[in-house]
Amino acid sequence: MKQAPQAAADRPSLENLVESGLVELESLHPGGLALTSEFASLCNIAAGTSVLDVACGTGETACYLAESFAAQVCGLDHSSDLLERARAKSAARDLKVDFRQGDAAALPFPDAEFDVAICECTLCLLDKNAVLQEMARVVRPGGYVAIHDLFWEGNAPDKLKEALVENEGEEPETLQGWRQLFTGAGLINIRVVDKSDVKARWMRDNRKQLGISGQLRLGMYVLRRWWFSGLWAILRSERIFSSTHLGYCIVVSEKP
Repeated sequence: MKQAPQAAADRPSLENLVESGLVELESLHPGGLALTSEFASLCNIAAGTSVLDVACGTGETACYLAESFAAQVCGLDHSSDLLERARAKSAARDLKVDFRQGDAAALPFPDAEFDVAICECTLCLLDKNAVLQEMARVVRPGGYVAIHDLFWEGNAPDKLKEALVENEGEEPETLQGWRQLFTGAGLINIRVVDKSDVKARWMRDNRKQLGISGQLRLGMYVLRRWWFSGLWAILRSERIFSSTHLGYCIVVSEKP
């Protein structure tokens, strides 16, 4: 009898390790807050800019934009656990950030509610077309819709793509594929910036930050939760993310 696919929340993946709260890193996406700052500048985020952070996770970016740019930020995520951590973070820093639970493919906001809608390092996990359409809908004319995320080089082997879907549920586009998705959402003035140089440095810095003891602690957690098959899956994901076939990019666009 064929078994049902393992639920996304239960499978051994780097994404689930992050959501466990055991991976205590300064940044959960390549390039860290330096990349977020560049990203914000490309979107002309400034004091008073209303920003929707889609799939905001633990709220690090939302808090950073409120604190460093004086933006008016709303963070949305499907996970109540991550939102609890985000709210605690903003309260500890005495920031007014509105965190809400919701579906990125059916945003609970009226049309033209925000100046900017962003999604950091998460869109390739979601229904890309639906989420981009929704992000475009809730941004005012002249506003920005922007992401940064993984992309496949044109020569990436199909087996590597299939392995990333199997392990992490992620389906990046090529650079041209991302551009076409944004065009399909009715967005214009699309700028695609290759930031692949930050990926290897980010992975190296994360290993250094965790240290040997931190990596061993995570290894023991993986073994207890998913046994040796889980450890193999995590190591396989690390090799995929380290591959030169997988890059990283910023995509910024405007709503006509």
